[in-house]
Amino acid sequence: KNSRSNQFIVSLQANPRLAGGSPWEVPWGELVGPHSFTTLSKIYTGYGEKGPSQGKLRRQGTSLEVQESFPLLDYIISCSIMDESEGNTAS
Repeated sequence: KNSRSNQFIVSLQANPRLAGGSPWEVPWGELVGPHSFTTLSKIYTGYGEKGPSQGKLRRQGTSLEVQESFPLLDYIISCSIMDESEGNTAS
C-alpha cells in the first residue's frame, strides 16, 4: 500500500526543527528578493495549529466541508521552476 504523503511547510522564521535535519525533510526552495516576501506575507496564518489536519486534507482535498470550515485557507494553484542561471522559467 502506498502510505507516503507530502507536506509543504513554510517556516516564517528560523526553525532548526524544520530545516532538513531528518533524512525525510528535504528543503527544496528558498525565498529570494523582496517580491517573494511580499507574496509570503499575504498567506493567511491565522488558523495556526487549529487549521485542517493533514489527514483531512489528504482525504477530502478542497471539499465543500473544508472550504466552509476554513474559508480563509490559501491554496497554491500553480508554481514555476526557475532556471537560476538564466532567470527564465523552465517548462
